[in-house]
Amino acid sequence: MQFKKGNGWKACYDEERDLYTAEHGSRGFYELYEITGEIYDRLIENEAEPPGLISGGRCLFEADDDYYTQSYYIVHDENYAELAPWADAKRRADANDERDRKRKEQQEAEKAEQEKLLKLLPFFKAVLDADTAPIVICQLGHEIVYMNHAACERYAKWGGADLIGKSLLDCHNEESRKKIDKVLDWFILSNKHNIVHTFYNEKENKDVYMVALRAESGGLMGYYEKHEYRTKDTSKFYDFD
Repeated sequence: MQFKKGNGWKACYDEERDLYTAEHGSRGFYELYEITGEIYDRLIENEAEPPGLISGGRCLFEADDDYYTQSYYIVHDENYAELAPWADAKRRADANDERDRKRKEQQEAEKAEQEKLLKLLPFFKAVLDADTAPIVICQLGHEIVYMNHAACERYAKWGGADLIGKSLLDCHNEESRKKIDKVLDWFILSNKHNIVHTFYNEKENKDVYMVALRAESGGLMGYYEKHEYRTKDTSKFYDFD
């Protein structure tokens, strides 16, 4: 085999098969052609590809794998690898297939994880609903997105379940609003900042905390108020009456 090459291109003459092929590309875009002897002779080695020369042949294969967009390749002749075994086309096709395989595996794994979480969601909600302490969950903009039954009953005179979708700040005075925003700012500073003791209710003998709610990545999704009662439960064990 005889070769010529320049900036961004390479051409081959296969004497045994009297076959001319050439490849060119830049910034991830790649094309492989079968060319004529006339085109091959006009290619000047070590110089940039003369415009339109190689692309004037018969396209065998093209690919785009610049990593900025979805990579792909198009086979125009199924025998491209046999016609030009020297070329980079087969490697690019195999690399693209491997990326697609890994991407598909990742998507399937993510889908399976999402399906698993969806099956757990009713159980998570049931746990929150069954808790005797009030639970109010807010997103970052302070919008109330969830209240358990205990919270709806406790805050009934302020609207109960109708508070869902409204701002938590509307339920507090100016001083409390500043404290909530201050805690939220602290949560945002670090994913290690996750709980703040906000006050103690002597009448109910409980401590109250503001707790960060984070995604698996550590990003802050919202927050909720946690009530911890300190009074000993004096009910009988396993009392089903």
